[in-house]
Amino acid sequence: MLTGINFSPPLYFFFNFCLQLIFPTSIEQLRLQSLIFIIIGIILSYLLTRNIFGNLVAFIATILVASQSSLLLSQAQEARHYAMFFACGAWVLYVQSLDDGTAKKNKCLTFFSHFCLCQVHYLGIIFSGLVGLTYLISNKKRPTVQRIPFPVFIAWIISLPVYLILLSKQSSHLGNWPKPNELSDLFASYNDSLLILTISIPCIALLLTKNSNKDTEPNSSEDTCFLSQVIITSVLWVSVPLIFWIISNLSSLNLFVDRYFIPKESALILVVGFGLSLIFQKLPQQKSESFPLLRMLGLSLGLLLVGTKRGAFGLDKSTNYHHSLIIDESCPRSDQPIILEADPVYFPNAYLNRNEYLFKVEESKIRQIYERFSGKIKFSSK
Repeated sequence: MLTGINFSPPLYFFFNFCLQLIFPTSIEQLRLQSLIFIIIGIILSYLLTRNIFGNLVAFIATILVASQSSLLLSQAQEARHYAMFFACGAWVLYVQSLDDGTAKKNKCLTFFSHFCLCQVHYLGIIFSGLVGLTYLISNKKRPTVQRIPFPVFIAWIISLPVYLILLSKQSSHLGNWPKPNELSDLFASYNDSLLILTISIPCIALLLTKNSNKDTEPNSSEDTCFLSQVIITSVLWVSVPLIFWIISNLSSLNLFVDRYFIPKESALILVVGFGLSLIFQKLPQQKSESFPLLRMLGLSLGLLLVGTKRGAFGLDKSTNYHHSLIIDESCPRSDQPIILEADPVYFPNAYLNRNEYLFKVEESKIRQIYERFSGKIKFSSK
């Protein structure tokens, strides 16, 4: 991070730095950590949806999104900060739904949830800002300045200077890869979260079986304000890919990358739950909920297996690009160093440490960046 190669907000790196002091971790364990963060985010999303719409709706909405979201499934296997970004987003939505935002405990939770969201990724402040927009829309009886909770303001005031410092030191030659922003890419961004075709199957099955009105009873008037706020926030979060897709087509700024929007997956669970609750309120009551629950579980597990099989195809050595970067194990070990030119080839082979590899970098400025990145990199003299 200190090299400018990845000058992201520091929470993920600081967290793992502290963790490394207590319990040294490997890359594989960092992937396990990502899985844990994804699970935490899913649990928080379920609890949030359950508190608003009941167990049945929460279970269905959560398993529908969790079993079909390619974004969640892929980031659960990556040693990157996007899984933490998702968990922090779910935390923000959960805290927003608390019925007493004036309590000292809830103020602390509000501050830390928004601060963590902003310090995981640069777009965290966008998602946090949309929460502030919800407060502005919902609390019309209060003066404009008092509509947004003070802890949220504090999180922004701390985060903005940190952003400016980090962005000023970010290496300019990185992050300039072309990002797709066609209309098909916008549809793919949503379709990868919740497959449009497959969601119709379990929804039709549920329509034919029912729902319990007990799970969709209206909340008290005291809770309605908080619940409507979190629903509005969720709708705004789900619209973030559309907003950045429009920006990428109207300006030179292109941040349309699906993983940048991963907090929307938590919001999507709530939005799906909201839609299902509207459907279920119009259906006759059924005595047993076990049949629709089991049917939904079976269908969603089937969809998950289909997605897993598709992912396994991509990980096969014959079809996966990354495997082609690894020097074949059958090659005999050599006492002579092997010179590799590109970092996608050098780093995975140097990590495996089967031979001595040298990194060939011709530009002195680029070499200085890599030298600052790690003193373990061995460079070719030519």
